[in-house]
Amino acid sequence: MSAASHLRIEGLTKIYGSAAAVEDVNLEVAQGEMLVLLGPSGCGKTTTLRLVAGFVAATRGRILVEGKDYVSLPPYQREMGMVFQSYALFPHLTVAQNVTFGLRMRKLSKPEIDRRLEETLEMVKLTTMADRYPRQLSGGQQQRVALARALAIRPKVLLLDEPLSNLDANLRQSVAREIRQLQRAAGLTALMVTHDQDEAMTMADRLVLMNEGRVQQVGTQEELYEQPLNPFVARFIGHSNLIKGELVDADTFRLPGGGVMKLARSYTQRGPHTLALRPERVRLQVDGDVSPPRATARVEDATYVGGHVDYLLSFEEGSSLALHEPTGATGGTRRVMGETIAITWDALNERLFDAKGTTIAAMEAA
Repeated sequence: MSAASHLRIEGLTKIYGSAAAVEDVNLEVAQGEMLVLLGPSGCGKTTTLRLVAGFVAATRGRILVEGKDYVSLPPYQREMGMVFQSYALFPHLTVAQNVTFGLRMRKLSKPEIDRRLEETLEMVKLTTMADRYPRQLSGGQQQRVALARALAIRPKVLLLDEPLSNLDANLRQSVAREIRQLQRAAGLTALMVTHDQDEAMTMADRLVLMNEGRVQQVGTQEELYEQPLNPFVARFIGHSNLIKGELVDADTFRLPGGGVMKLARSYTQRGPHTLALRPERVRLQVDGDVSPPRATARVEDATYVGGHVDYLLSFEEGSSLALHEPTGATGGTRRVMGETIAITWDALNERLFDAKGTTIAAMEAA
């Protein structure tokens, strides 16, 4: 275990029958870091969180906190605070009683319980609501009570299971900011699960993108967006055009119907590949553009959406490409349907993957 790791997950696997819900997950979380698990429904992110919490028994693997293996410990011995999607507050208990529930179960002294209650309620700005019941609180206030209950036990790891999913859109951003500020202020190591990409991008120090029970990529928001390791990451984080074709020479990418795109970089690995291009990184060719035209396409649709114009372009053999052009980028003239245009992009904005989904490295420039 590296000196910087507070939580380390090694080879964590959960098998149900013949199917692996989580397979060989390996993660390291530094002290005070917020690591966010992201992915589509059924990808294994929630099962991973429940394995760490102890609510699900691991088939194999280790869960190390400060070097101690927690994998065989029951949940109440794991020193972890859990914030549930549904809040899981006791409706018949007041805010104060909900927050101190875990402390009373741990048989702390009354003075210590009172001290922690006061500190925690002040931290989440609920001091004046200590005697209220959950039914008397808004959704955002209930979530803060759930967070206070997790913080009161001074957890070594804070676990958050879709903490914003029951809040309306107007509350999500403010509560997300509050959770992040509290986690940072307390210096807590946190593991969070969400299916919402915006929440993940806003709250994470690093992201873990999962699919079919396996980790696809771990990194910062910029790393996953700018340097996706495979087509799934390119498609899931933001939006990407994934165009199938064949690399027939160093920079010539032939589309299935025979059309050709000239790549911005050169590659040695010939064969069938997938080209990934972000819609906002592809440009309409205009006079004075230093990048040469890389392909021609037909405008199928052009929609003004405020900050940019959404173009849907098509190639002769049927492949299509989305392009987002900032409003006014070409002097305010919107291209019309049926028009044939040239497109271009810069070298850093293309990613090429082989048939197995592995990134193909470009040749070094001479």
